[in-house]
Amino acid sequence: MHLRSVAALAAAGFALLATAAPLAQAAPPPAPGPPTVSVAAGGAPLKDTVICNVTAIKPNLSGIRVTGTGGISSCTPHAPYSCSSDVDLEFYNEYSSRWMTGATSPRQYSCPPPARWTTAATTCVSQPADRQIAWRSVAVGAIVYGTTSTKEAYSAVLYVPCA
Repeated sequence: MHLRSVAALAAAGFALLATAAPLAQAAPPPAPGPPTVSVAAGGAPLKDTVICNVTAIKPNLSGIRVTGTGGISSCTPHAPYSCSSDVDLEFYNEYSSRWMTGATSPRQYSCPPPARWTTAATTCVSQPADRQIAWRSVAVGAIVYGTTSTKEAYSAVLYVPCA
């Protein structure tokens, strides 16, 4: 085979790869936990245990702004001595096959009632090869009532094409 024939075949192969339909995007792994979790603290030597619900709400897209919300939604039978929560807005990076933080909310330190939410937001920007980006909210709640306890809640995933 002549060198020109090999070069022509190689060029045709590269052209075919460049114009072929892109491979389907891999779906991110399922959430490692539910969107609402209960975190408990207390017990002995205290007379009771306080249970608070930490909730992560599915992100939303408004224009090019993605927003994730989460926090402590309720506590029973009463508020603990102290609370804190924050939320991370994460996107799925297909190239590393990992969730990465796109934005983090400020930490809030108030206990319910009422529900105590905090919000993380960022601009949704994609690369030319990206068709859809997966986003989720991860809420982290901590309560102190004799003991300290922390849990994370994971929202449902929002798939959006970005500008």
